[in-house]
Amino acid sequence: MNRQKLTVTVIIGIFLVLLGIRAVSGHGLGRIYVERGSASFVKVDVPALGSDGSEVQATWVPSASDEAVDFAKPTSERIEWTSVTPVPPRVYFEANLSNEALDAALSSAVPEGITGADLETALADWRSKILAVAAASLDGRATPQVVIDWSALRTAGYRRDTGIDAPADGDFRKTLDAILEAGRSGAIVDPATTVVVADGRLVVTTPGEAPVSSIGLSWPRTIGLWLAAIFTLAIFSFLYKDNPLYKLAESTVVGVSAGYWMVIGLWDMIVPNLFGKLLPGFVQGNLIPGLSTDGTNWAYLVPLIFGLLLLMRLAPKGQFFSLWTLAFIVGTTAALRMVAYIEGDFLSQINATVAPLYQQVVNADGSVNGYSSFWASVRQITLVVGVLACLTYFFFSVEHKGAVGKVARLGIWFLMITFGAAFGFTVMGRIALLAARFEFLFDDWLWIIDPMNQRTVASATGLLFWI
Repeated sequence: MNRQKLTVTVIIGIFLVLLGIRAVSGHGLGRIYVERGSASFVKVDVPALGSDGSEVQATWVPSASDEAVDFAKPTSERIEWTSVTPVPPRVYFEANLSNEALDAALSSAVPEGITGADLETALADWRSKILAVAAASLDGRATPQVVIDWSALRTAGYRRDTGIDAPADGDFRKTLDAILEAGRSGAIVDPATTVVVADGRLVVTTPGEAPVSSIGLSWPRTIGLWLAAIFTLAIFSFLYKDNPLYKLAESTVVGVSAGYWMVIGLWDMIVPNLFGKLLPGFVQGNLIPGLSTDGTNWAYLVPLIFGLLLLMRLAPKGQFFSLWTLAFIVGTTAALRMVAYIEGDFLSQINATVAPLYQQVVNADGSVNGYSSFWASVRQITLVVGVLACLTYFFFSVEHKGAVGKVARLGIWFLMITFGAAFGFTVMGRIALLAARFEFLFDDWLWIIDPMNQRTVASATGLLFWI
């Protein structure tokens, strides 16, 4: 094994060892946590725009929207699914700390007992005392919550003003059971209650209304994160030499990118802008419930025909039909780009060049700002001189000697400065992309840095460990 291979092997070995240490220390690394919720839509008949209310159109709206409240009926069609929202790992860690503190507080003794002559006052005093005990054990690392679900308790038959004799001692769980037992005297049924600790909250409710944990690890997104990190390292391996890992990552990136943009084009362009215009009812009822339509627009048959003709490129015969679409695309794109270039660059350059050399800058009170006016005038004079010098350099009808040669040489300086600035801007853009990749590896994957304070704070022993 030569020295180069030995060096690379040692570097990879050290990296794998550090990765293993980092994976089992603190909170680990490379995990994505999400909060799961519910999203629902309802199909309602809303008055059509511009009508007197006699014409209605069916549309899907969120169940919590004003349209749903005004127009939804008990028999209206509804759809519901689970929504997933990424949350910072800190939210999950704090929820776990709060859960542990609340569970421990339930088994601890109640300080000074519970006071209150009715059910509401006793539960409020119990809530404040267990919150104080849990918060004291956390020492500011998390903020636990205690919720008394009065909606569920009222449904079960409990009343806020039920007179009770609050217990004076015992731990928090037994004290809560005693308070609720005393409050059952006024219940119209024999209610069942439960205490649920989830997502950093302790909820006193009934079994039918018990919340479930909504914050947890997302395995699909976590696997995707690790795959992204592995493919990033595989691409970086080309710095050593061309290898199968790099070829695999390169081919995968090209294939996945093509598939991704094809799907984006389908759902962001073809479905809403083509099928949504030709078949609005079908698209709204089966594909995009929230799509707003104004009826069928038969003019969109033209782009549909052009699109089908373009697919003839894949047919064994009749490939020349696709040339009509290609000619239309190339001609239209060239015309649009030409107009945009003339208006955005050519005419703007002429307009800036013929502006007065003296640029007057006026303050808000109407007075002239001499300092700003001076530098604005210097900028305008530099612009005019640069344009004329560059034009002189490209004017070959006169030999570049004497004064013309000096002006042309000045034009070369302007050109080189412009090219250098453009090249530097391009290089900085690539460096920014490289920095973004390093930030992804060290922040999102390895959890070595935490610029957005999304996790716990790094300990003083180094970047590999967390408190």
